[in-house]
Amino acid sequence: MGFEMKKIDHPLVGVLAGTLGTLAGFITMTLWWSWANGTSMDYFIQDVFLDSNLYKDSILTISVLFNVGLFWMCLRFNLEKLAKGILAIIFISVPLIIWYQANSI
Repeated sequence: MGFEMKKIDHPLVGVLAGTLGTLAGFITMTLWWSWANGTSMDYFIQDVFLDSNLYKDSILTISVLFNVGLFWMCLRFNLEKLAKGILAIIFISVPLIIWYQANSI
């Protein structure tokens, strides 16, 4: 009666995993940047990410890169439907990254 991997092999679960993967990437980036620069997480989120257009594209790119690892792991475990959901989040994020990059000037 153990946990079956095939139960989570669904695109909607992949969308949730991709969203959580992006959030985990953002939190990791926030923690690292705050530690490296001796500032608070609140400063990073408010001043660096929200109030400045200069770094939004880079921060979002790093955050979404976590999903590449999740996508690869899904393919290794033959969870193709789950991988499709994660890929959907990546595809949605790319135009947003491009838009932020175009507006950062």
